[in-house]
Amino acid sequence: MSCITCAQLYVAGGKKPGETLALGLSEDPLLLRAANGDRLQLLLAHQFRLVEDQPSGWRVSTVAYDYRLNDGGGKEILSWHWHPAPMKGPDHPHLHVAAAKPGRHAHLPTGRVSIESVLRLLLTDLGVPPTHDHESDYVDVLDASERDFIEYRSWHS
Repeated sequence: MSCITCAQLYVAGGKKPGETLALGLSEDPLLLRAANGDRLQLLLAHQFRLVEDQPSGWRVSTVAYDYRLNDGGGKEILSWHWHPAPMKGPDHPHLHVAAAKPGRHAHLPTGRVSIESVLRLLLTDLGVPPTHDHESDYVDVLDASERDFIEYRSWHS
């Protein structure tokens, strides 16, 4: 997150291994401005568990996610979801595209989506400038962080 904001990530929820924890942002929604002046809002909801992974120790296992990109007025543009049973809706990772046919209620299938891939979209395709600390290295920072997601995921589409 430090590639696009000084807002802090926080963890709330379960106190014991195996209980669900929630990852969120200290600013919700996170207000962003693209290079062309467009205002955007990023909302992040990510649930996970700590799972014992012998012999190496512990790992994080994603339970569900909802990454949402809104326009400056709060209207949804894109949202990436994965909320498997027993939650409501399809149990496969999917994308909602509010401004296009078939509309925001369609569940367009995707592979698993990392937070890093959403940040990369904001930085490279939507023109959100990187923070001062990461002007020259945000690609390397995102690649290094996403490498763990790819290496340790237990499944992918």
